[in-house]
Amino acid sequence: MASGATTASWVDALARLRPRDRAKALTDPPRKHGQVERPAVTRLTVDPKRACAITGAKRVKKKCCRSTPRCKGCPVVLMRAARAAESGLTGKDLAKAVKRARAA
Repeated sequence: MASGATTASWVDALARLRPRDRAKALTDPPRKHGQVERPAVTRLTVDPKRACAITGAKRVKKKCCRSTPRCKGCPVVLMRAARAAESGLTGKDLAKAVKRARAA
């Protein structure tokens, strides 16, 4: 009889826990191990045609050639230059940003 009473108390304890666990499972979405929620990043919308004027390129290339230094029409250089211009860089600071973008 002692084992029956222990089993009954165990089942009762489990029944008491289930509603809370069910409510918690509904509020918290399942996550993979090591997954961390990151804040949303706001991207600057940049016109590639305006970026060509900054770097001196005639047109935007379709694909990066990965040469060193990167060419002026490289999409990587154009996007970095345009982002620098959107953030407010002008003059020598903008020229330095383009130089760093070509060196990358």
